[in-house]
Amino acid sequence: MTRLKAKSVVALTAVLLIIGTAAMAKEKGTPVKFPNWGVITVPDDLYMEQGRQPMVTAQDYDNDMVSMLETIYPLEPETYQLVKKNDASFQYGYLLHYSASIWEVEAAIERQDKENSYLRDIGSRPELNTLVLHANEKMSTDLPRGFRVVKPLTAKKIKDRQFYEGTIARSLIINQNSFTELIRIIAWQHGNSVEIAVIMGNTADGNELPDSVAAMFENAEKMPKK
Repeated sequence: MTRLKAKSVVALTAVLLIIGTAAMAKEKGTPVKFPNWGVITVPDDLYMEQGRQPMVTAQDYDNDMVSMLETIYPLEPETYQLVKKNDASFQYGYLLHYSASIWEVEAAIERQDKENSYLRDIGSRPELNTLVLHANEKMSTDLPRGFRVVKPLTAKKIKDRQFYEGTIARSLIINQNSFTELIRIIAWQHGNSVEIAVIMGNTADGNELPDSVAAMFENAEKMPKK
């Protein structure tokens, strides 16, 4: 092999390695430490930033999803704006993350003014699967006008975590165009705490955003030990 050919082979190999590494990085995404949940891998085509944004789904509540959901389960979330690039178009969504004690979740579902501190202090802990049953009952009757249950909260085990996942939807007509907004719910318990992710995105044009974000949380890794 001549020196020129050898240099060409080396250069080509380097280019292939760079392309391959970039492709692998894109497939893997970016690891992000998500509070109380673990390390999630955010795909390179997904933008996620903490903040609030109006959602037409909550048009009866001044487009404020937090206020709307507080009428169902009065807990305070952290909110994130979501944008997913799909070829030449963009998909927009919203993420609400609730982190609460199992007693706070019980109080929210049972419509109690505050958690039962006595039961908490004596170590009597409600079962999450029982609370999920009560939540499903309330969703079937207490959802805001125009919303419907697509799938009730159902147990789903991934790796060593037991999730409860469900979907609700609302169909809207805006400017004579109809579309459906999906709201995916994922909850899981660790110790005395419960993490809940509420993911919103419409179904127009094959919107994959809700499923992509749900997969991020389902496949989260445990936080590294300090």
